[in-house]
Amino acid sequence: MAKMISRYLDTVGDGSGTKNANGDYSGAEEIFFIAPPAGSTYDIARLIISAYDTTGMQAQEYGNLATALDPGIVVRVSNGDGVINDLTDGVPIKTNAEWGALCYDVDVKSWGSGNELLVVRWTFAKSGIDVHLGSSEKLEVVLNDDFEGLLSHRFMVQGVDT
Repeated sequence: MAKMISRYLDTVGDGSGTKNANGDYSGAEEIFFIAPPAGSTYDIARLIISAYDTTGMQAQEYGNLATALDPGIVVRVSNGDGVINDLTDGVPIKTNAEWGALCYDVDVKSWGSGNELLVVRWTFAKSGIDVHLGSSEKLEVVLNDDFEGLLSHRFMVQGVDT
């Protein structure tokens, strides 16, 4: 029987690892991911990215960090043999605005004072098909920059455990 998935990507891939991606990964990449357990497959319909930070987010920066990221964020599907599908097509996300070129649904939530929230909704089904994860496959967000200035940074997936 199919079961709905609504889970943050984490550093272990099963929901038990670190879910807040606001560390300094500039020395070595960190991968936040989800992978189905043995005997299961996942159909991931959506990825929701959130970056919570101080007020003043601009298009040319990431969150409210002072500059763009370098080398940037990569979203991909991989297995034990390597990358199956680079969903960012070799063009890593370096700025708030670049999420819009990939996903279209991007917004900065501001409540007049205090902190702001960058939200991105990437609905894979809008491109024709969900992201299917079979045995030993993972949906990964690869980070290799310093995100310590962000108050929080998370990647939520929604889909079906088939």
